[in-house]
Amino acid sequence: MQNLWTANPALAKASRWWTSLRPTDNRATTARELAILMSLGVVAAVATSAGNLGISLPGHAILRGTLPLVLGISLVPRRGSGTVMSMAAVITLAGMRFTGAGQLNLAAATGLACLGPALDVAFAVVRPGWRIYVLAAMAGAAANLVAFAVRFGSAAWLGEAGGGRGFLSFWPVALVSFVLFGAAAGMISALAWFRTNPPAQAE
Repeated sequence: MQNLWTANPALAKASRWWTSLRPTDNRATTARELAILMSLGVVAAVATSAGNLGISLPGHAILRGTLPLVLGISLVPRRGSGTVMSMAAVITLAGMRFTGAGQLNLAAATGLACLGPALDVAFAVVRPGWRIYVLAAMAGAAANLVAFAVRFGSAAWLGEAGGGRGFLSFWPVALVSFVLFGAAAGMISALAWFRTNPPAQAE
């Protein structure tokens, strides 16, 4: 537990926001960081529950939620930041489900819930450099792989009532689609918010 919520210097140095936001441990900064993370978790939930962006391939929902989550980690480079955002996202999704707002399926919610912890694990021992993009891609693929498992399980369990007949008929293609979308979401988001070469003042 002592390693949770500690600053991750490697992420801080790689973040494109390094010069404007550095992790400290006073209460005011912690409150601000938590507010940032929870706000971006809400944004990720709303984005994930939005329309399908005109994409009909399975597993693409992760594209909408990954960018704000990785942004949050770049703004608040601490161990556990991703998990905080995923928790906020899940609470938001539950509230939206209760009120009937937005459009969401169980697989998309699962992917978003797993994405934050997956990013935390991937970035736990990261160093500045190109590996950060690979690790982000791996985290996205892992989260979407869990989402695929949930989608496959619900299709097998509910059958035609859950759209299972159509999904099970092409599940190998769907599996590849889920993994590729997850990897692409992670890598694109990392490219947007992290750099390979830290600035000189960050050394």
